[in-house]
Amino acid sequence: MKVKVFRCRICGDPYIGESPPTHCPFCGADAKYIIDAHEWDSGEFDVQLSEVSRENLEAALDLEMGNAAFYACARDKAAATGDEYMLAKFKCLMKVEAEHASAICKFLKIDKPELSAATCSAKGVENSHEGYEREDRAIKAYAKFRDEATEPRMQDFFGALVEIEIDHLQIHAEDTK
Repeated sequence: MKVKVFRCRICGDPYIGESPPTHCPFCGADAKYIIDAHEWDSGEFDVQLSEVSRENLEAALDLEMGNAAFYACARDKAAATGDEYMLAKFKCLMKVEAEHASAICKFLKIDKPELSAATCSAKGVENSHEGYEREDRAIKAYAKFRDEATEPRMQDFFGALVEIEIDHLQIHAEDTK
């Protein structure tokens, strides 16, 4: 097979491979959002936002930055204890949440804020419980934002975030049994 270039409609990042990935390696979006790069619309993030969608994107940015900061703390705690599984999990989740924040900033036409410090437990399982709660709150918020959006692009975007956060919820559920 021939290597091709793909792009994710949710985060905009490119991916090189023989076929599209099952999930975007950057933001976690499902394969249905991965398109051939030749089909990319440079206006994907140029959306005339309603006031409600703008406010919801700003709230989503706060959620994503808070979650990314929490996962950075959890990653560092896992590294300090030598827990390679939790280190990998929290590192990946931190990157994905930060990527969501970057995508939100593209819609808002603002620079991404710096990641602030957050507190977390020294125990990976406790951080998984906290992560579960954070993902559950995000799912509820993004489902509401999706339903309030009048712009099809925002409906797709928030719908994708719901799907991604459900995946995260399931990861935490497995680690908190």
